[in-house]
Amino acid sequence: MLNIHDINVFYGNVQVIHNLSMKIEKGETVALLGSNGAGKTTTLRTISGLIGPKSGAIFYNDKRLDKVPPSAIISHGISHVPEDRRLFPQMTVEENLLMGAFEKSLWGKRKEKLEEVYEMFPRLHERKMQHGGTLSGGEQQMVAIGRALMSSPEMLMLDEPSLGLAPKIVESIFVLLQRLNKEGITILLVEQNVNVALEISDYAYVMETGKIVLEGKAENLMDNVYVKQAYLGL
Repeated sequence: MLNIHDINVFYGNVQVIHNLSMKIEKGETVALLGSNGAGKTTTLRTISGLIGPKSGAIFYNDKRLDKVPPSAIISHGISHVPEDRRLFPQMTVEENLLMGAFEKSLWGKRKEKLEEVYEMFPRLHERKMQHGGTLSGGEQQMVAIGRALMSSPEMLMLDEPSLGLAPKIVESIFVLLQRLNKEGITILLVEQNVNVALEISDYAYVMETGKIVLEGKAENLMDNVYVKQAYLGL
Protein backbone atom coordinates (compact mmCIF):
# COMPACT_ATOMS: atom_id res chain seq x y z
CA MET A 1 0.00 0.00 0.00
CA LEU A 2 2.58 2.60 1.16
CA ASN A 3 6.21 2.20 0.16
CA ILE A 4 8.85 4.74 1.13
CA HIS A 5 12.21 4.27 -0.57
CA ASP A 6 15.36 5.91 0.79
CA ILE A 7 13.99 9.42 1.30
CA ASN A 8 16.22 12.24 2.47
CA VAL A 9 14.53 15.33 3.87
CA PHE A 10 16.04 18.70 4.72
CA TYR A 11 14.97 21.85 6.55
CA GLY A 12 17.09 24.38 4.73
CA ASN A 13 20.63 23.04 4.88
CA VAL A 14 19.93 20.72 7.83
CA GLN A 15 19.17 17.10 7.01
CA VAL A 16 16.50 15.65 9.30
CA ILE A 17 15.62 12.37 7.55
CA HIS A 18 18.38 10.03 6.36
CA ASN A 19 17.71 7.30 3.77
CA LEU A 20 14.43 6.33 5.38
CA SER A 21 12.55 3.33 4.01
CA MET A 22 9.24 2.00 5.30
CA LYS A 23 6.50 -0.28 4.07
CA ILE A 24 2.90 -0.46 5.23
CA GLU A 25 0.54 -3.14 3.97
CA LYS A 26 -3.18 -2.60 3.51
CA GLY A 27 -5.14 -3.23 6.72
CA GLU A 28 -2.17 -2.92 9.06
CA THR A 29 -1.68 -0.70 12.07
CA VAL A 30 1.94 0.43 12.06
CA ALA A 31 3.59 2.41 14.85
CA LEU A 32 6.41 4.88 14.26
CA LEU A 33 8.25 5.30 17.55
CA GLY A 34 11.07 7.45 18.83
CA SER A 35 11.98 10.29 21.15
CA ASN A 36 11.27 13.99 20.51
CA GLY A 37 13.21 15.27 17.53
CA ALA A 38 13.71 11.83 16.00
CA GLY A 39 11.97 12.84 12.77
CA LYS A 40 8.58 11.19 13.20
CA THR A 41 6.47 14.29 12.55
CA THR A 42 8.66 15.20 9.57
CA THR A 43 8.05 11.73 8.14
CA LEU A 44 4.27 12.18 8.30
CA ARG A 45 4.51 15.69 6.86
CA THR A 46 6.59 14.33 3.99
CA ILE A 47 4.02 11.63 3.23
CA SER A 48 1.32 14.34 3.27
CA GLY A 49 3.28 16.41 0.78
CA LEU A 50 3.84 19.31 3.16
CA ILE A 51 7.60 18.77 2.80
CA GLY A 52 9.25 17.41 -0.32
CA PRO A 53 12.07 14.87 -0.03
CA LYS A 54 15.33 15.95 -1.65
CA SER A 55 15.83 12.40 -2.89
CA GLY A 56 14.12 9.04 -2.73
CA ALA A 57 10.51 8.23 -3.56
CA ILE A 58 7.14 7.55 -1.94
CA PHE A 59 4.62 5.23 -3.58
CA TYR A 60 1.02 4.73 -2.54
CA ASN A 61 -0.96 1.98 -4.25
CA ASP A 62 1.85 1.89 -6.84
CA LYS A 63 1.44 5.59 -7.67
CA ARG A 64 4.24 8.10 -7.09
CA LEU A 65 3.08 10.21 -4.15
CA ASP A 66 6.00 12.56 -3.55
CA LYS A 67 5.25 14.39 -6.81
CA VAL A 68 1.61 15.05 -5.83
CA PRO A 69 0.71 18.51 -4.41
CA PRO A 70 -0.46 18.51 -0.77
CA SER A 71 -3.98 19.58 -1.77
CA ALA A 72 -4.41 16.38 -3.78
CA ILE A 73 -3.12 13.90 -1.19
CA ILE A 74 -6.57 13.46 0.34
CA SER A 75 -7.95 12.33 -3.04
CA HIS A 76 -5.49 9.44 -2.94
CA GLY A 77 -7.14 8.12 0.24
CA ILE A 78 -4.80 9.48 2.92
CA SER A 79 -5.87 11.63 5.89
CA HIS A 80 -3.50 13.19 8.41
CA VAL A 81 -4.33 14.10 12.03
CA PRO A 82 -1.53 16.51 13.01
CA GLU A 83 0.05 16.68 16.43
CA ASP A 84 -1.36 20.10 17.25
CA ARG A 85 -4.82 19.27 15.82
CA ARG A 86 -4.92 22.46 13.72
CA LEU A 87 -8.59 23.28 14.25
CA PHE A 88 -10.11 26.55 13.10
CA PRO A 89 -10.85 28.07 16.55
CA GLN A 90 -13.51 30.56 15.38
CA MET A 91 -15.43 27.96 13.38
CA THR A 92 -18.01 25.64 14.91
CA VAL A 93 -17.41 21.95 15.51
CA GLU A 94 -19.56 21.08 12.51
CA GLU A 95 -17.80 23.59 10.27
CA ASN A 96 -14.44 22.13 11.30
CA LEU A 97 -15.67 18.64 10.49
CA LEU A 98 -16.97 19.70 7.09
CA MET A 99 -13.53 21.00 6.21
CA GLY A 100 -12.47 17.34 6.05
CA ALA A 101 -14.81 16.92 3.07
CA PHE A 102 -13.84 20.19 1.39
CA GLU A 103 -12.87 18.52 -1.88
CA LYS A 104 -15.75 18.68 -4.37
CA SER A 105 -15.80 14.92 -5.02
CA LEU A 106 -16.69 14.39 -1.34
CA TRP A 107 -19.64 16.78 -1.15
CA GLY A 108 -22.27 14.16 -1.96
CA LYS A 109 -21.46 12.11 1.13
CA ARG A 110 -20.95 14.91 3.64
CA LYS A 111 -24.25 14.37 5.44
CA GLU A 112 -23.69 10.64 5.67
CA LYS A 113 -20.14 11.05 6.95
CA LEU A 114 -21.23 13.66 9.52
CA GLU A 115 -23.73 11.19 10.91
CA GLU A 116 -21.02 8.54 11.16
CA VAL A 117 -18.67 10.92 12.99
CA TYR A 118 -21.41 11.96 15.39
CA GLU A 119 -22.15 8.29 16.06
CA MET A 120 -18.48 7.76 16.95
CA PHE A 121 -18.30 10.95 19.01
CA PRO A 122 -21.74 11.76 20.51
CA ARG A 123 -20.17 14.62 22.46
CA LEU A 124 -19.37 16.40 19.20
CA HIS A 125 -23.02 16.24 18.18
CA GLU A 126 -23.92 17.90 21.46
CA ARG A 127 -21.36 20.64 20.77
CA LYS A 128 -21.73 20.94 17.00
CA MET A 129 -22.51 24.68 17.16
CA GLN A 130 -19.75 25.43 19.67
CA HIS A 131 -16.55 27.11 18.47
CA GLY A 132 -13.59 24.75 18.12
CA GLY A 133 -11.35 26.99 20.20
CA THR A 134 -13.58 26.63 23.27
CA LEU A 135 -13.41 22.84 23.43
CA SER A 136 -11.34 20.79 25.85
CA GLY A 137 -8.19 19.07 24.61
CA GLY A 138 -9.94 15.72 24.35
CA GLU A 139 -12.86 17.21 22.43
CA GLN A 140 -10.49 18.97 20.05
CA GLN A 141 -8.76 15.68 19.37
CA MET A 142 -12.13 14.11 18.61
CA VAL A 143 -12.81 16.88 16.09
CA ALA A 144 -9.38 16.42 14.50
CA ILE A 145 -9.93 12.68 14.09
CA GLY A 146 -13.51 13.18 12.95
CA ARG A 147 -12.41 15.75 10.36
CA ALA A 148 -9.86 13.27 8.98
CA LEU A 149 -12.55 10.58 8.71
CA MET A 150 -14.86 12.85 6.72
CA SER A 151 -12.92 11.99 3.55
CA SER A 152 -13.43 8.21 3.99
CA PRO A 153 -9.67 7.55 4.02
CA GLU A 154 -8.03 4.26 3.20
CA MET A 155 -5.11 5.22 5.42
CA LEU A 156 -5.20 7.37 8.53
CA MET A 157 -2.02 8.94 9.89
CA LEU A 158 -2.08 10.21 13.47
CA ASP A 159 0.65 12.25 15.14
CA GLU A 160 0.68 11.89 18.94
CA PRO A 161 -3.11 11.51 19.41
CA SER A 162 -2.74 10.97 23.17
CA LEU A 163 -0.59 14.05 23.81
CA GLY A 164 -1.78 16.06 26.82
CA LEU A 165 -4.99 14.11 27.29
CA ALA A 166 -6.48 12.47 30.37
CA PRO A 167 -5.96 8.68 30.64
CA LYS A 168 -9.67 7.94 30.15
CA ILE A 169 -9.76 9.95 26.91
CA VAL A 170 -6.54 8.29 25.73
CA GLU A 171 -8.05 4.86 26.31
CA SER A 172 -11.17 5.75 24.31
CA ILE A 173 -9.06 7.03 21.40
CA PHE A 174 -7.02 3.83 21.19
CA VAL A 175 -10.20 1.75 21.35
CA LEU A 176 -11.52 3.82 18.44
CA LEU A 177 -8.33 3.25 16.43
CA GLN A 178 -8.70 -0.50 16.90
CA ARG A 179 -12.30 -0.24 15.72
CA LEU A 180 -11.35 1.78 12.65
CA ASN A 181 -8.63 -0.73 11.78
CA LYS A 182 -11.08 -3.62 12.06
CA GLU A 183 -13.36 -1.72 9.68
CA GLY A 184 -10.58 -1.72 7.10
CA ILE A 185 -8.68 1.54 7.62
CA THR A 186 -4.90 1.24 7.53
CA ILE A 187 -3.28 3.23 10.35
CA LEU A 188 0.13 4.84 10.69
CA LEU A 189 0.54 5.92 14.30
CA VAL A 190 3.17 8.23 15.78
CA GLU A 191 2.89 7.87 19.53
CA GLN A 192 5.12 8.34 22.58
CA ASN A 193 2.99 6.02 24.67
CA VAL A 194 5.08 3.16 23.35
CA ASN A 195 3.49 0.37 25.36
CA VAL A 196 -0.05 1.10 24.17
CA ALA A 197 1.11 1.81 20.62
CA LEU A 198 2.77 -1.60 20.40
CA GLU A 199 -0.25 -3.32 21.93
CA ILE A 200 -2.55 -2.17 19.12
CA SER A 201 -0.04 -2.35 16.25
CA ASP A 202 0.94 -5.13 13.89
CA TYR A 203 4.36 -3.76 13.04
CA ALA A 204 6.59 -0.97 14.31
CA TYR A 205 9.56 1.15 13.32
CA VAL A 206 11.87 2.91 15.78
CA MET A 207 13.50 6.18 14.70
CA GLU A 208 16.52 7.97 16.10
CA THR A 209 18.03 11.16 14.67
CA GLY A 210 16.19 10.78 11.39
CA LYS A 211 17.03 7.13 10.82
CA ILE A 212 15.20 3.84 11.27
CA VAL A 213 17.29 1.93 13.82
CA LEU A 214 14.95 -0.95 14.55
CA GLU A 215 11.85 -2.55 13.05
CA GLY A 216 9.79 -5.67 13.46
CA LYS A 217 6.51 -7.16 14.52
CA ALA A 218 5.06 -5.14 17.38
CA GLU A 219 4.77 -8.15 19.66
CA ASN A 220 8.46 -8.89 19.18
CA LEU A 221 9.54 -5.32 19.84
CA MET A 222 7.68 -5.38 23.16
CA ASP A 223 10.17 -8.03 24.25
CA ASN A 224 13.19 -6.31 22.72
CA VAL A 225 15.79 -5.39 25.36
CA TYR A 226 16.66 -2.06 23.74
CA VAL A 227 13.01 -1.00 23.43
CA LYS A 228 12.35 -2.01 27.02
CA GLN A 229 15.26 0.04 28.32
CA ALA A 230 14.94 3.08 26.05
CA TYR A 231 11.16 3.47 25.76
CA LEU A 232 9.36 1.32 28.32
CA GLY A 233 11.53 2.19 31.32
CA LEU A 234 12.20 -1.45 32.12
